[in-house]
Amino acid sequence: MSQMPVPLFVCHANCCRSVLAYYLYRHLGGDAPALSAGFEPGEQINDRALAMLAEWGLDAHRHQPQRLNRGLCDEASAIFLMAPAYVHRLLLEYGEDLTSKAYLFADPFTQPQSFSHGEYKVRDPSFEERPSWELVREFAWVREQVSQIRLALLADGRPMVPAADYLGLVKSVDPGSH
Repeated sequence: MSQMPVPLFVCHANCCRSVLAYYLYRHLGGDAPALSAGFEPGEQINDRALAMLAEWGLDAHRHQPQRLNRGLCDEASAIFLMAPAYVHRLLLEYGEDLTSKAYLFADPFTQPQSFSHGEYKVRDPSFEERPSWELVREFAWVREQVSQIRLALLADGRPMVPAADYLGLVKSVDPGSH
């Protein structure tokens, strides 16, 4: 019996984007194992994320943001980052050996050609003032992406392109930008 893949979803504060992906993954996978963390965790889940997840029928009020660490990276089968700068920071802080399992959440299926115009950065709904139902409609692609990632991790979907395949491009990204 093979072990279930464990994705790790990473954003800046583990209060919104990585939380959305984490809860959607667990929901779509029937409580499949998953992890989420942030480089600089906030104090609590963002109200927007909580409301968006509620619109999807998910309760995340008990979520406690946690700091990314090497142990979580080692536990994960794949690490999905919400911006190219996070890939760079991951490799700087936790080791370049993670390039083979680090992916850009926005599109883990194609090789990036550039990061010069904000490509591959997942916009953070925490800063939006619009109603959650409107954000859910706009961020429906996140739900679809989580579904595609799950299929890929189960070897049932498209192959993914790890950061190892574009390491030079990642190294040109400023790790301080998010």
